[in-house]
Amino acid sequence: MKILFLYRYGILGGVCTQLFHRLRHLPKSHNFEIHCGFRSDHGVKTMLEEYATLHFGLNKETTISFLEQNNFDIVIIIDTEEYIQAISAANVKCKVLIEVHTSIERNLDYLARINHEDIDGFVTVSDYMVNRIKFHISDELQNKPISIFTNVLDSNLFSNINVDGDGPPVVGWVGKIDDHKDWRAFMQISQLISQNHPEVEFWIIGGQTCPENKVQQVFDYAEELDIISRFRWIDRIENIKMASLYSLISKRGGLSLVTSHCESFGMSVLESLLSGCPVVSTNVGALPEITGEDSHFQLYELADYQDGANKATAIIRNSSEINKKLQSKRDELISLYDSSIRSIDYWNMLKEMI
Repeated sequence: MKILFLYRYGILGGVCTQLFHRLRHLPKSHNFEIHCGFRSDHGVKTMLEEYATLHFGLNKETTISFLEQNNFDIVIIIDTEEYIQAISAANVKCKVLIEVHTSIERNLDYLARINHEDIDGFVTVSDYMVNRIKFHISDELQNKPISIFTNVLDSNLFSNINVDGDGPPVVGWVGKIDDHKDWRAFMQISQLISQNHPEVEFWIIGGQTCPENKVQQVFDYAEELDIISRFRWIDRIENIKMASLYSLISKRGGLSLVTSHCESFGMSVLESLLSGCPVVSTNVGALPEITGEDSHFQLYELADYQDGANKATAIIRNSSEINKKLQSKRDELISLYDSSIRSIDYWNMLKEMI
């Protein structure tokens, strides 16, 4: 069985990481020949070349001829409209699935332009995204099946690591410095926390590509809110070291704060919880679907900064008890999201579709 994944961006981001996890756990009993196509290589070759035949230079025109020259049983297009147009124009007979990962509304507009005869169904990562797909697609596509396969990760890379936990509590925030992740909300909640806990430190992790003027805005805002003396910025950290960072925050009696306006899944929440670090998060998108709300995973309504600060403060005050409870939940999270356990479900899903 010959399968082709098409995704415009050959980058070391979330989508390609999910492909990596699935491919490295492809059962040998499944007779699948895997191909992946991209416009260009921005690091994905190193990640995937061991597991699939890779093709680069695929735009709309070259993809049409590429599809016609190869006999694929199933083509899976990930959030890339030009590849949908290409397969619509190509003279081929195969199953076509659209895999939807993005939660940004303007990036979902392409769904409304898909024709009924062009595809056989959708795959996405959460119940929330099922609803977004249904909202955007035309009436004639409403009968197309939508399957859910949640994101997965390597739980061996995300566990509670024994690190030196000396120092004051830390409220950590992971993400790009943009309005979607809402770094300003993190700052405002941090200010509210500092009013009752002046010893707490506030860390931003991420934003390596942030332009210099934006960097200055971040530090200026921290100074304006009078938290600059306890503010730290780690602009880049390798993914393999994130568990150590989360573990450090946990050992210091802190938590991860998520201020996103929307998420299709919520990988940073899952990574934090598996590393033993409690989370306070906005109650948006698919974030509430990760796991049930409990003392180690608290939700607050978007823009209710005081509630977010109160829930973060409660974790700081009861961190030892909460961290122990979170450790007891680890096996449950592994069964739901570990790539070595769950990836076979993805391949079985494709097999059933064909």
